[in-house]
Amino acid sequence: MAFLGILVMAIGGAAVWYWRLKMMHEAGSEIIDSVERMRGAYKRGKFRKQAAAAPLASIADPAIAAVAFFFCLAKEKPMYFEAARNVVRDSMKGIIRPGDMEEVLVFGEWASKNTISPEDPIRRFRDLWLQALDMQERQQLIGIAEDVAAVGGEKTKEQENALQVLRRTLMN
Repeated sequence: MAFLGILVMAIGGAAVWYWRLKMMHEAGSEIIDSVERMRGAYKRGKFRKQAAAAPLASIADPAIAAVAFFFCLAKEKPMYFEAARNVVRDSMKGIIRPGDMEEVLVFGEWASKNTISPEDPIRRFRDLWLQALDMQERQQLIGIAEDVAAVGGEKTKEQENALQVLRRTLMN
């Protein structure tokens, strides 16, 4: 009888230790899975940022860069986007050839879709604008940007901040 008791205790002890080891293995697997999910989320976020900047990175013409920036400003007031688009079209008539106007507007709108802040294109195109535009053209760029931001009433805080950054960047 004592032997049977020892045997039952040994089997019970083995079952308890097996269960504990199984739980530790599952906990370790869950930790590894969560770390892998966080790592994947980080990589996806990094890739999204690169993908968002890619359309802007392909722009080498200061006029197209300006149109993309104007659309970034206009996105801050989605209700008035079409009115802002008309302002951009009218303002860029003497700068962009009439035959290319629609193509430039469509490309600028597409390139601005993934930007998070209207200040992103300013940082991206700063050197391009400083090299390609003289002081009068820079002032014209700022004036058009102010017209686009004024569509639909008062400027939003994001638009005002972007215009301030634009002025500081191009006039200093």
